[in-house]
Amino acid sequence: MNKQIITFIDQIGRTIIGELVNESPNGEKAGNNEFIVKNPAIIHVQPTQQGQLNVQTIPLYFRDFVSDKNKEEGTFWKYNYSTIVLGLNIENDPRLVDQYEKIFTAQPVIQPINAPQAGDKTIKLFDD
Repeated sequence: MNKQIITFIDQIGRTIIGELVNESPNGEKAGNNEFIVKNPAIIHVQPTQQGQLNVQTIPLYFRDFVSDKNKEEGTFWKYNYSTIVLGLNIENDPRLVDQYEKIFTAQPVIQPINAPQAGDKTIKLFDD
């Protein structure tokens, strides 16, 4: 499935990246002058001491603040075209898109193979 990524500047000057969708899971659709973005993130650019630019993608709304259902589905936001500046013919650098997607992809929990279990007896390696 190929996601359509949209980039725009909101009414307070934040650069936003997100997945453009037709409707939210509850069936909410955008009107004539609106669009819906799934999991929008702010592109935050900050200069470093060495004169370089540090680029971060920060979720517009953190997953920790939503229910388990929303964590699975994602969050959906309706924007009005009259309040944003839309980027036209922008092809984002793949590294930026990858950083954006990693934020909203559930990372598997890695567990050690031989992790101690409750009730395991302690093995002494040295005599006291």
